[in-house]
Amino acid sequence: MGKIKQGILGGFKGKVGTVIGSSWNGIAYMKGQAQNVKNPKTPAQMIQRDFFKEVQELAGQFSNEQLAFLFPNSPKNMTRRNALAQQLAADPIVTEDAKHVDLANLNSIGNAATADMPDVTVAAAGENLTISWNGDNDFRSEHADEYPTIFVANVTQKKVYLVNSTAAIGATGAQSFNVGLAAYGETTDTFSGFMLATGSKIVLVGFGTLSVAVRPARVKKNA
Repeated sequence: MGKIKQGILGGFKGKVGTVIGSSWNGIAYMKGQAQNVKNPKTPAQMIQRDFFKEVQELAGQFSNEQLAFLFPNSPKNMTRRNALAQQLAADPIVTEDAKHVDLANLNSIGNAATADMPDVTVAAAGENLTISWNGDNDFRSEHADEYPTIFVANVTQKKVYLVNSTAAIGATGAQSFNVGLAAYGETTDTFSGFMLATGSKIVLVGFGTLSVAVRPARVKKNA
C-alpha cells in the first residue's frame, strides 16, 4: 500500500493502483507500472506470422538493382521491396493449418506496362534447367528479335530468380535456352516461370540501367 507524505498534495511511496511512487534526493517521483504485453500465439496468428516471414524472405532475395528493374515506376507511398511483398502476398494458398505464397501460379510482378505474352515452361533435366516458350501471338510477331528476362521460381525450395535469356523471343514456334541447374535447384524440384520483356535487342549480361518494358497481363488464379 502506498504511503502519502506531506499531506494529500505531497509525494507518496509505494503502489497506488497502477501508479508507483518513490523519491530520490528528496524529490518525489511517480511512474506508471510496467504493463504486461499480451502476445498470444494462437494457431491463426502463428500461420499469419509464418506467412509474413515467407513473403519477406522471398522479397528479400532480390537486390535493389533487380527491384528497380522490376519496378521502373517508383511506387507511391512505399518502397519497391514492400510493393513486391504486397504482390507476392496477394493470392496465397490457404489451408486449414498453413498459408503460403502461390509461386506455382504467380505470373506477373512489377509495375511495368502489361501485354499478352507467351507462356513459359521451366523444367529440370540432367544438369540443365530448360526454359522454353511456344505459341503464336501478336506480341511475338512484333518483338521477335528482342531478348527477354525470365522470372524463375523454385516452388519446392521457395527461391526466386531473374534469368536473362540467351534466345530471342522469336516470331513463331518453340524457343528455348538452358542454364546450369546447380545454381537454381535439383532435378526433383518443381519450377515455374514467366516472361518479362526488356525491349533489348542484345543478349543481356546484367541489369544495369535497363528495366522491364512489358510484363504479363493475365494473372493465373487458383483452380
